[in-house]
Amino acid sequence: MRSSEAASGVETASARSEGVRGPAGVSRREVISGLRALRGVRRSLAGFAAAAGGVAGVLGAARPARAGESSADVDPSSLLVKLVGRISFGVNDYELNLANTLGYQGYLDYHLNPSAITEDPALVTKLSALATLNLTGQQLYDSTVVPNSGQIVTDLYEATIQRAIFSRRQLYEKMVEFWSDHFSIDITLENETYLKTLDDRLVIRALAMTSFPQLLNASARSPAMLYYLNNDLSRFNSINENYAREVLELHSMGVDSGYTQADVIAVARCLTGWTWYTGSYNDTSVGGTGTTLRGTFRYLASNHDPNSKTLSPVFNLSGSTPVTIPARSQAQGQQDFIDVLNIISAHPATALFIATKLCRRFLGEDVPQQTINAVRDTYLNPANPQGIGDITAMLRVILAPNRVADATPRLKRPFHLFASACRALNLAVSNTTGYRTRLNQAGHLPFNWSPPDGYPDTTQYWSGNVLARWNFCASSPTAGISGVTFDSTTFFAGTTTNDQIVDRIDQKLFQGNMAPAEKARVRAYLPATTLASSTQRNEAVGLALGSPGFQTY
Repeated sequence: MRSSEAASGVETASARSEGVRGPAGVSRREVISGLRALRGVRRSLAGFAAAAGGVAGVLGAARPARAGESSADVDPSSLLVKLVGRISFGVNDYELNLANTLGYQGYLDYHLNPSAITEDPALVTKLSALATLNLTGQQLYDSTVVPNSGQIVTDLYEATIQRAIFSRRQLYEKMVEFWSDHFSIDITLENETYLKTLDDRLVIRALAMTSFPQLLNASARSPAMLYYLNNDLSRFNSINENYAREVLELHSMGVDSGYTQADVIAVARCLTGWTWYTGSYNDTSVGGTGTTLRGTFRYLASNHDPNSKTLSPVFNLSGSTPVTIPARSQAQGQQDFIDVLNIISAHPATALFIATKLCRRFLGEDVPQQTINAVRDTYLNPANPQGIGDITAMLRVILAPNRVADATPRLKRPFHLFASACRALNLAVSNTTGYRTRLNQAGHLPFNWSPPDGYPDTTQYWSGNVLARWNFCASSPTAGISGVTFDSTTFFAGTTTNDQIVDRIDQKLFQGNMAPAEKARVRAYLPATTLASSTQRNEAVGLALGSPGFQTY
């Protein structure tokens, strides 16, 4: 991604990402050694796929948005399991009991106000041990504070996974994941080892439930983003267009909104001077004498293009004439891109682009266009508590009972699938070393997507990596993943027959809604007459996790 060349010949992100990077492969030798002990489970998993046509067969190909609006009348109390499944990383006893206690609207209100939710004390203890999460940029770069820079990335992986599994602020964590994809940054680049941790804490996590304009503005000042998309290389008479292009195509208006290549160049000129402090500075204009600013935003006036810029009429929010960004002195030039941010934050195309992505994430790939339009209109409503782009207000519209009732099944992406298995089984995760290996094999280790468009959110993309998904499902309850432990005794407490074993699996993993054919296949895996051994019970759990019914939500 790093390039010192201007981007006039750079491909669009959609072209770059197509076929660039798929789920990581696994060698035949690794597959054979990893599956030998669980041959019977894999045969049964294959039987599931044949019987159900595979997960992709259950879901079908991605479909275009439906024309009609959602159902008008629905009993919210009948939707609690589905609501929990949509706004969390997986249904578990704790979350379902909470939903039953609060009711549909009370449960939704609870999760829309994450700052009022008391976090799980055990998770707080785990996170407090990850010392690099809350360091400043100056500290992260200081080898006397962090002797091993690899620990910074490890801590961020650990925190991201542990939060998804164990946080009580589940909708918030889902939105953190959503915005991490939307404002995607590849952590494998050199300086991202240090900068992505800052971006995660100060941009994504700080603003995930506020408003889109706040997020967009913060991302524009994020050293991680400015470095990732080369804007720190851009200067007067030697512009780099990468960030200008992506802020329009991927972060706001969308590639089909009507802007031109000339607009990309104009925006890139507005962005000249937007960079970051790459060392220790005593900048009296920002922090006063003695302030160490490494890893923070910097406007470098001497790099800015002070001349006027012209944007095409598509940027005019109130008319049909071109928009002029006036000539300004270099000292005042930071206002140029602030003007652009104000325009694109309030643009109807941005509202539609964000509404579409949010609806598809929570409701499915064929959301009715009227639903998308309703969310778009909510985005543009200045009367929202957070003004235009109010994220909570949009989520209220999306998660209304009638819309959740009509939401079509979605294939869990690997990160979601693995977390949901841990949550359903109440797995103990002492560390995520083995877990991260499985995510990497499945192609979904956080912050490791190279193109700037973020990990795909389509069934078409993710339905092909079946082996890595089954590996995790079969291994997680059978002591096959380092750092992950399944308490089989507690899970199956009180079961004395094989039918009761299957019923317990159904209740814990499917809330009693397991498809009859899938339930029968799990029962057929267990002995016909003798009571299943502990190993057989655990393998039956792995088999159920691999079923199409658990692979979707």
